[in-house]
Amino acid sequence: MSRSQIHAGIALGSAVVAGVLISFLPPISPASAQSQAQRICREQGVKPDMAAFEYCVSQASRALEWGEPQTAYTFAQVSAEARNACLSYGLHEGAPGLQSCIDREATSRALMAFANEEPSYGPQIADHP
Repeated sequence: MSRSQIHAGIALGSAVVAGVLISFLPPISPASAQSQAQRICREQGVKPDMAAFEYCVSQASRALEWGEPQTAYTFAQVSAEARNACLSYGLHEGAPGLQSCIDREATSRALMAFANEEPSYGPQIADHP
């Protein structure tokens, strides 16, 4: 075996090992998902000083950790719509009951947003030998 063949074998083996290791990493790290979720929420009009911000960030970061960025944007939009709906009911920032109104509205709006989607299932435990 020549020296170049040995080097090629080492390079190929290293690439395969790196690819296998990378395939087991989560799509987005939790810390990165948190900062991306905050950015997505701000882009959708949900600011850090608003009552809907924590709900928005928690749902969007979970979606990003699952590798579903479109779902993260949907949750951010749902959070903004829920906040606007509660404000239209006469509640204002800091009012008692605003957070519970946002939670109710966001939950019902999220159900409606995803009601017509076909479920997508990941690999199941039963599928593996």
